[in-house]
Amino acid sequence: MKGLRFILYIILSAFIFVGCEDDDDDDFLYERSKYEVEFTFFWSSANFPTDYPSNAHFSKLIGWSHKPASDLFKVGTAATPGIEAMAETGATTPLDSEIRERIGLGQGLNLVIADALGSGTGTIKTEVTIDRLNSNVTFVTMVAPSPDWYVGAINISLLDGQNFVTTKTVNAFVYDSGTDDGVTFTSLDANTSPQGKISLFVDPPLGDGTTVTPVFATVKFTRIN
Repeated sequence: MKGLRFILYIILSAFIFVGCEDDDDDDFLYERSKYEVEFTFFWSSANFPTDYPSNAHFSKLIGWSHKPASDLFKVGTAATPGIEAMAETGATTPLDSEIRERIGLGQGLNLVIADALGSGTGTIKTEVTIDRLNSNVTFVTMVAPSPDWYVGAINISLLDGQNFVTTKTVNAFVYDSGTDDGVTFTSLDANTSPQGKISLFVDPPLGDGTTVTPVFATVKFTRIN
């Protein structure tokens, strides 16, 4: 009888130990960290003189923290209605609803909508929260005016191994949503039919067909806690 009790004690202890390990793993994976985001723009007539518009500006910044495998904004995919609206009009709706839906499905953690910028140069600041499961971030804003172009930092990891980075700075790139055929900033609306795919934008008036130089924008992430 004592032997049976001893065996039961060992089995119960093993379950408790495994349960504690699982709790520790969950605490590690779901530990949160907050970052300051500084999105800085260099869209000036000196840097990009071709067809430079008199009312250059950027729409409200919208982004989210999400799992590394997210395909929202992925080059080569079709823009969602939310991405199309953001790229063509600067609207954050229905893109915000699309992101909330993905968060509800366990694909992300934190939706962020920040200020607009009333000129082509300057900085938009905001904050974003991540955890180790949702360790990547994406931020976008319309290049305004433009047919369907936006600038974004897409799927940026804020982990170094399993550790939260202290600071990280990346270049942001210009993208074409594939929904409008306009060729310069103030082109009239000309819906692309059939709809194209999201692509890196390197053509005039911003690029030379291969790249956009100088750097159009940068994004700096600084850990707050």
